[in-house]
Parts: sequence; structure tokens; C-alpha cells
Amino acid sequence: MNKPLSCNQAHLRQVDESMLTNLTAQQVNAKEANKCCQCAYNSGYQQGSLLQKFISLDLDSLGESGANNDGHYKSLHQAFALGYSDGVNSIIKN
Repeated sequence: MNKPLSCNQAHLRQVDESMLTNLTAQQVNAKEANKCCQCAYNSGYQQGSLLQKFISLDLDSLGESGANNDGHYKSLHQAFALGYSDGVNSIIKN
């Protein structure tokens, strides 16, 4: 049995794995199947902390991951939205 690959990109913020567990267990299309939810969360967080008006989830910029603890088969869009919300909240709280 092959060990799943973990994302090799740096994650400035780590999503609490219990938060990923609560995300919908699906991908919208095959392009998302091996993308990292930690990367999606970090992208959203960065954009939210900058209060960007026009936000975007760039699937091609996300790391590859087959590891369940990186959110494999979880919704990248929900991870991104969670990160964006947390980023906005970090500005509001300061």
C-alpha cells in the first residue's frame, strides 16, 4: 500500500484538523482531487487579511496532496472561505 503524499508547500497558518473534518467531503471536479486544503485555507486567509474585494481561489497554485490530514477529498472552496473569514476576523480583532 502506498503512503499518501503530504503537501510540500509551506503553510504559514495550519488549519486545525478538526475544522477540516467538518468540511464537506467532496471535490467539485477532478482537477481538485489531489489539491491541498491547507493551501486553499492559507490563500483565503491571506486575501481576507488584506481585505481584498475581489478574491479568487487559484487551483493551479495549490500544492498537491494525497494525505487525509491535509484535507484530501475535502472541499477546497470551503477551506478557502474559512481562511478568508479567519483573515478578515484577524483584522477586525486588531
